[in-house]
Amino acid sequence: MQKPTPGLERPPEYPLSGWVEAGLYVFAIAFLSLTYVVGHRLGAHPIAFVLYAMLASAIVLLAITGPGPNARAIITAPQTLSVGAGTIGMEIFYYQLLAHIAPAHGSLIVRLAIPVSMLVGFFLFKRRPAALAVIGALVVTAGIVPLILLVPAAHRMEVLMVGLASAASFNLRGFSAEFHPWNRQAKTVMDKLQVTGLIVLATSLGSIGLCALAAFLMRLGLFTTSMVPTTAQMLHLPTFLLAALVGSVILTAMAYLGFSAVVKITTENFTATSAFTPVATLLLQVLAGALGLLPVYVMEPGLLPAMGVVVGGVLLILYAARRRR
Repeated sequence: MQKPTPGLERPPEYPLSGWVEAGLYVFAIAFLSLTYVVGHRLGAHPIAFVLYAMLASAIVLLAITGPGPNARAIITAPQTLSVGAGTIGMEIFYYQLLAHIAPAHGSLIVRLAIPVSMLVGFFLFKRRPAALAVIGALVVTAGIVPLILLVPAAHRMEVLMVGLASAASFNLRGFSAEFHPWNRQAKTVMDKLQVTGLIVLATSLGSIGLCALAAFLMRLGLFTTSMVPTTAQMLHLPTFLLAALVGSVILTAMAYLGFSAVVKITTENFTATSAFTPVATLLLQVLAGALGLLPVYVMEPGLLPAMGVVVGGVLLILYAARRRR
């Protein structure tokens, strides 16, 4: 059999359905951002809303995949708690972020997770990034910093702290999932969905139980804090209904589309398409405002240039990863 001539090998071919799923995933995230704004307008407490949404998503995922014979082992794995905490924390902090800034603006701020992940990988796991990747991370950071300065001074520090907390939660989830033994063994889309469903089910149920206990203690007057939802906020019907819709439809769709697209077009290509999430968020934000579904946000003059810088930095990091491979 004749060997292919070096340099003339055919490039890998990826099914069109994978690119379509990646695009739908991007718009699903954008739509999720808009539902968080709706949640704020309904008076939904961040923790109650996100926990109910996560629980709804886990129930639907496991209804599709079934719990499987290894459910107990997956739930009791040490990494399950950190994966679940990262998943829930990431959404709670992002929800809080959108209390003060527009969805497109917030979608860019949470890209702080990119330089943070590089720092965590270097200092904790001794992973030395390529020079080109470091440049890309610096470009992303340079695109985000001016956006923080655009936030009104009264909320600037809170937005920065919540954005960093979301980035930290994203990395907690990512690195914990990387070392979760059952997540590493899961190869098919259904296996990934099953593991995700079990992890989120266990952590969301546990968190709801802790919130209910804290709410009960607050009713007894033992302590008070706005960080924990009260009994009234936990039983707020609009919160429950919106969260059930978001979890069962949007979060579940995101889980399927994400895992399926990665299998079909590789992680690098999927991440490249995900870099355009702020663009999709801006488009839906403008459309929802024009239809009167959401407030009409003032377009900050530096938003579009920053968006281009951040997307360019992400693509540079991906190019560096491909070169290293």
